[in-house]
Amino acid sequence: MDGVLAINKPSGMTSHDVVQAVRRIVREKRVGHTGTLDPLATGLLVLCVGKATRIARYLEAGEKEYTAVMRLGVITDTQDSEGRILETRTYIPPVRESIIGIMERFTGSIMQEPPAFSAIKVSGVPSYKLARQGKAKPLAPRLVTISRIDLIEYDDPFIRLSVRCSKGVYIRTLCADIGNALGMGAHLTGLVRTRSGRFRLDNAVTLESLREAAASATVERALVSIDESLAEFPVATIDEAGAGKVVHGNSISWPEMQRVGQDALLRVHGPSGSLLAVARATAGILKPEVVFAKSNE
Repeated sequence: MDGVLAINKPSGMTSHDVVQAVRRIVREKRVGHTGTLDPLATGLLVLCVGKATRIARYLEAGEKEYTAVMRLGVITDTQDSEGRILETRTYIPPVRESIIGIMERFTGSIMQEPPAFSAIKVSGVPSYKLARQGKAKPLAPRLVTISRIDLIEYDDPFIRLSVRCSKGVYIRTLCADIGNALGMGAHLTGLVRTRSGRFRLDNAVTLESLREAAASATVERALVSIDESLAEFPVATIDEAGAGKVVHGNSISWPEMQRVGQDALLRVHGPSGSLLAVARATAGILKPEVVFAKSNE
């Protein structure tokens, strides 16, 4: 069983919990996610099954969209509502225009310091474990991109917003930073991931519906093929001679370089139209990065 599953993750489960559940349901050990969601968060969790685990890095790189709710005036150690309250501040509620102005400061390419309660390893130890022991150290800021932040609803002390961003963005940190910039602090109280690359929450399945599909032997209907999952990559169709080389991991010349540009990723299709590999086009050469087909294409 090979393909990609879009799961609607419930609150209270870790991403690893969902992976383990799916492994049991589909009876496949090779299952992995393409970007974690905290236990508090709900929404889209994209999982790769079987051979599709080999394209996880490409799917993980896709742009993300979230809907978040933050609460002003309360600061927690985890930057969300599951943490310990460190401080409660009294404040004059900011006007909507001020909030929008502050949010605009966090759009574009910015440096964001990951939260102490994260899985980032410090000398081989996850930072959250050190944080629980009171030994957390500041983590190096990372360059991330936030394409857009929209204020959806404001009813003090709660702000509902939508965020479109690159991978690696911590939404709870973004909310905490916005709260600090406003002068009263804030923390995340709710988070829903609505999109990851080409996958959307509207098309995701619940674990319960996946169990029902497994019981009726229709799980494969929920799977998106590897080829379709990479639909944003252009297609390079090659002849039998080229296919014979690509399926063995060998590079081939490709004269259509100008069609996609330097260093582009492509889906390589054989004469029959089947997916052979994901390759990178460089200087007129197709260099396979992941090969799927066998030599009998």
